[in-house]
Amino acid sequence: MERKMEKTIGMRIRECRVKMGMTQEELAEQICCKKSLISQYENDKVDIKGSVIVELASLLGTSAGYLLNGELGCTLDENEKEMILLMKMAKSPTIKKVALEQMKILVNLS
Repeated sequence: MERKMEKTIGMRIRECRVKMGMTQEELAEQICCKKSLISQYENDKVDIKGSVIVELASLLGTSAGYLLNGELGCTLDENEKEMILLMKMAKSPTIKKVALEQMKILVNLS
């Protein structure tokens, strides 16, 4: 009888990070921690605070429910994930606001 291996929180974090095209270092920079901590998360070596799960889910284009127990999966397509990542990477609130306004204009044109 074959046993199916259940995905762990760390495996789901890695899966979503890779789908987003991010390195551990890039993800670590986004949440202001060391790359080694991301590695520990992905290898289930440390417990992850709830607030960190929520932040990771937001950065990785998924839900906290998916990271915790596999609910719903990564629900954003690649373009949506890239847009979120680019907005997160923009340092200036002014640049973020301009990008958002441009997106609203583009949506109204279609």
